[in-house]
Order: sequence, then structure tokens, then C-alpha cells
Amino acid sequence: MNTNVFSTAKAFRLIGTFAFILAIVSVLTSILTYLPIDPDFSIFTTYLSDIGDTPVWPQVILNTGAILVAPVRYAVIALLVLRLRSFSTNKKSFEVAVLTIGAMSTIGTVLMTAVPFSTAPAVHKSGIGLYFLGVVFLQMVIGVKEASTKGLPRILPVLSFTVVASFILFLILFILYQMGYVGRTTPVFWEWMCFFTSTGWLVGHSIILGNENIGKSEI
Repeated sequence: MNTNVFSTAKAFRLIGTFAFILAIVSVLTSILTYLPIDPDFSIFTTYLSDIGDTPVWPQVILNTGAILVAPVRYAVIALLVLRLRSFSTNKKSFEVAVLTIGAMSTIGTVLMTAVPFSTAPAVHKSGIGLYFLGVVFLQMVIGVKEASTKGLPRILPVLSFTVVASFILFLILFILYQMGYVGRTTPVFWEWMCFFTSTGWLVGHSIILGNENIGKSEI
């Protein structure tokens, strides 16, 4: 019996849970510091990036949290690759694709959060592109793999494709806003949905793939 599979499951659960808690705490804390500045805050009218571009504490807390989460999230992706080996033999192309796209998305996160739009719009926008497109392709590849792997609960690919749908909808609406076809607030809710589905993905995968008994029969 390969006990390494069990330790990988435990590591996945611990790091995935830590990433979730860190993301939630940083966003909630940044909202609390943002409310005195904008009492009309709403997930239907206020972008997460608005909070990240608000001077002093809202910006510091949200952007610092995002930068800290980025490498932890990449560790989750690496552990996901290892964890899926307990269900089937991963093709090298799958692992290379996931780790490469994940790295691009991580770099995009750092660029997007470390450099606010008001400071350097071009750098900020390039970070947005790397992050959002990276997440779309990453979750699509993971979702297809999960859907085609025997022994995995069907909720896992559903969570992955839900992330893909949220990010695509936000990207489309944001592009339409940039082109002047929709109002500024139209994409706002879907940016928050990107956050909610991403954290939901973390919770679901941490619980299921963090269970050492899942996939044990495949060892």
C-alpha cells in the first residue's frame, strides 16, 4: 500500500483549507475597512478591484492577502496533480499543462494586485488577462480530467466548470463595458461570483480530495 497517497490527501486538505481561510479573511477584512469610505458598498455596484485600488487599509489588506494566497493556491494545484494520481495515471501532458497554466495565472494575480490600475493601467490589465484567462483554461483542463476519471465524485468537475462559467461571463461583460455596450456596474456581480465559485472550488476539493479514503480502492 502506498501511504504517500494518504499524506498527499492530508496536505491537500490542510493547504486547501488554509488558502480558503486566507482568501475569506482578507476579503472580509478589506470590506470592513472599505465601508467607512463607501457606506453604499454592494456586491452589485462595487468591484473587488475598487477595494484593491482604495488607498491605505482597503488596498493594503486586499492586495496583500491576494499576493499571499497566490503561491498557496499554486501549491494546491500542484497537490491536485499528485492527488489525481491515486485515481489514474496522469498523462505528462496534463500535468505540464496544469502546472504551466497555473504558474501563468499566479503571475497574473501578483501583477494584478501588486500594481493597482491607478498606478500602472497597462501592467494591471496584463495581470488581469493572465489571471482570468489562466483560470478559465486551468479549470477547463482540470474539469475535463475530473469528468473523465473514474472514482471521482461528479461534484468535482461541476465545481470546476462553474468557475469557468463565472469567469467567462465576467470577461464577456467586462469587455462589453470597455466597449461601451453595458454600464459600469453590469459586470460587478460576476466578478464577485468569480470569487465565490473559486472559494467554493477550494472548499469542495479540500473536503473531497482531502479525504484519505477517497480513491483508496484505486491504490
